[in-house]
Formats: sequence, structure tokens, C-alpha cells
Amino acid sequence: MTGKNITYKTRKDESFTGMMFEPDGSGKVPGLLLITAIFGIDEEMVELSQAWANDGFLVSTPDIFWRQMPGPTADFQKALQRYEAFEPEQGMRDIEDLMNHLRAHPRCNGKIAVLGFCFGGKYAHLAAARLGANAAAAFHGTMIGGSLNEMPPKNCPISFHFGAEDPIVPMAEVDQIKQAYAGHANAQIVVHAGASHNFSMPKKQGYDAAAAASSRAAALKAFRSM
Repeated sequence: MTGKNITYKTRKDESFTGMMFEPDGSGKVPGLLLITAIFGIDEEMVELSQAWANDGFLVSTPDIFWRQMPGPTADFQKALQRYEAFEPEQGMRDIEDLMNHLRAHPRCNGKIAVLGFCFGGKYAHLAAARLGANAAAAFHGTMIGGSLNEMPPKNCPISFHFGAEDPIVPMAEVDQIKQAYAGHANAQIVVHAGASHNFSMPKKQGYDAAAAASSRAAALKAFRSM
């Protein structure tokens, strides 16, 4: 199993690129839309996408910043600039088109989970709340606290993970998220002691192997329950 470069089409017939990772076999499997951190589809995101495909998911990893500055970048300032230029409502339209593209894939069984890293956290939450994603997970997801006026159905599996020492996602925001999801029996909002931002990303400063393994196992369980 290896990733393939693919081209997506928007509802306005605009083209942009990304990667698709198919699991072994030929049967239908759940889809997983992976929204990257601000650095885009770098080597790390490719490896993480492949790992989810190894677990039996059809993984779509788009170049989510194609409208601002396409391609991966290791330059933090450039990554930050395109993050700040990202237009949320247009981004949600693109994500809806991406979900439709994934559902139409011959190997997709019609169910889709959305996984967000950092920047992607807000969009995983909103994909479940607004676009009918069947499950959502986020690792050190940013901006979720500002989007709690929209909530997923209470039976939608949710698995959000934060680091207790994350300077970018304060515990006050995590507490708001916990409160908003308190009545959702299938929602798991977890704070990992000692972990900082990027705890799930092996090639980034802040990686925490224990928190990464624990959060991934919980997200996998949520995805397999949809």
C-alpha cells in the first residue's frame, strides 16, 4: 500500500491536488479525511496518513491550503501566513467537496471520519457538526473553542485530545470544549498530562510518544465504532 497523488475537483470545477492512501485488499472500507497541520502534506503527514490506511481506512489527504499557498513548507512564517489567510467558510465548502469525493470512491463504504491535526481540529469538529461526518478526531486541535455554537449529533463518535502544557490551546478553552460536549455520550475530550503542542507528530518539537500512542488508540476506537 502506497499513497498516490490525486486531483480533486470543487463544485465550481476548480482543481487542486492531494494524496489518496488505500488499504490492502479490494473490499469497501470507511473513508478518512485527514486535515493537516499548517505545514501541509510534508513527509510526516504522508507517514501518518499511510499508518491510518494500514489500519483499514481509505485516507484522503488534501492540500488544504491550495488557495493560499499550495504545497508543503517547513518555513513557519510562511505556514503561519497561509493559516492566517485561510478563509473558513470557503474552506468548509472545500471540505464538503472533499467529503463527497471520498464517499464517491469505489472503495469507500459511505462512512467518513475526519481527523484534524492542529489547524485541522476546528474543521474536524465542524465537519461532524455541519457536514454529516460520521466521526471526528483531533490532536492538539486549534480554534475549536470558537466554533461551539455548532455541535455534532450526540451519537457521533468524537475523540479530541489536548496537551496539558500546550501554549497554543489554553486549558480555559479545553474546559469550554469539555462543557459543550458534556452531554454527548460518544464524545471523549482528553487532556494528556505533561504533553505540549504537536505531541502527536513524531518529527516536530513537542512530540510525546506516550500521548501520541494513547490519543491515536482512542481515535482509532472512535473511528471503528462509526
